[in-house]
Amino acid sequence: MISDLTKHAPRSLLLLGALLATAPNAHAFQDERQIAWQEDIEVYAETLEARHIDLFHSLPRDRFYSQVDALTASLPSLSDPQIVASLMRITHAIGDGHTAMPLWGSGYHRYPIEVRWIGGEALIVATSRDNIALLGARITHWNGQEMDAVLEQLAPYLPFVENPHSEAVRVGMYLTIAELGHAIGLSPSASTTRITLEKDGRRQTLSLDAVTTQAFRERVDQHISYRQPMGPGPDVIEAPGIRFAALDDKNLGYIRFDSYPSEDAMDAFAQSVAEVLEARGIRNIAIDFRENFGGNFYVGLLLAEYLNLVDTLDWQNGVYVLTSGITFSAAMSNSAQYADLLNARRVGEPTGATPCGYQDMGQFNLPNSGFLITYSKRRFCFAEPVDEALAPDVRIATTADDYRMARDPVLEWVIDDIAVRSE
Repeated sequence: MISDLTKHAPRSLLLLGALLATAPNAHAFQDERQIAWQEDIEVYAETLEARHIDLFHSLPRDRFYSQVDALTASLPSLSDPQIVASLMRITHAIGDGHTAMPLWGSGYHRYPIEVRWIGGEALIVATSRDNIALLGARITHWNGQEMDAVLEQLAPYLPFVENPHSEAVRVGMYLTIAELGHAIGLSPSASTTRITLEKDGRRQTLSLDAVTTQAFRERVDQHISYRQPMGPGPDVIEAPGIRFAALDDKNLGYIRFDSYPSEDAMDAFAQSVAEVLEARGIRNIAIDFRENFGGNFYVGLLLAEYLNLVDTLDWQNGVYVLTSGITFSAAMSNSAQYADLLNARRVGEPTGATPCGYQDMGQFNLPNSGFLITYSKRRFCFAEPVDEALAPDVRIATTADDYRMARDPVLEWVIDDIAVRSE
């Protein structure tokens, strides 16, 4: 529907499709709509080529423009969400994780669940209070289609993907966007979907109605996680997106690094953490990037600078970095850098980003629809040999059962390793 366009679109693109179809000026509007999309597509292609550091590193220029031209020629027969999906597919084909069309602020609707793809299993990890029984259930079918086939169908449209690990992360996030699923044929409707679930040996099929983004944020507040709560307290130091706790009984300082604060906030945080580590004589530090999608890796280097001043740490064996498929962009970069700068061991799962690739994200909005496009401005290489992911030194998978049981096998391994070394 035309009303599915972003709230930033001009008024003419937000008129109701049903009304326009019967209005005398419907054809004139369709011409106006097509011209607006043609301009957006032209700006999309020209701006990406002008601003991306190397737009055609994987997708040759002639193939890129042949896809762009084919989309332009198809405009009269496509709905607005189908046009958006086509742009997402072209952008995905460019082949780097920071060049994307992420649907931020799109005004699209979501089904009221959060899904994580874990070990080949589509697990419901969050839902609304009235559907709390769905937590921990495995989705086996989406509108009658098996989930492996769903992943294969959705994968070519996903943003921020660099390898199979980030693909698994993003498929769980974009599966629940109603208009996208309808546009690519995953759902027969842009308002309702049917899912088949399996939990405790029982199977059921039910319908979910899509809700607005605001309603999603308000209603989807019931969660399961492998992590333990880490609330405020006398032993917790925090800045936006990052927290530290001194686990004295484990002789461990634990930093939950979920997102990047400002440089000033990190400076104050890191200084306080270093002081606590020194004052308590803590020998081990774990820096957890498993839920960090990225930010400014130079801010992360500021943390490393302060930690490097702490003489009480066991600099031979006592520094750990925890990673997962979510660990992306700057979080992956810092995970690689900490191995060199802090002699850290990486524990957990491979990162969602490749250690040698295109980063440092720029962005622009399409002039008529308002959709956001991101692109890579730089190329960095943080590890050799070049591989599709930054591999852990100790590989430990977090399973669907770990979510169901609120169990953190990676942090448990770190604590056990400290105990063994302390004997």
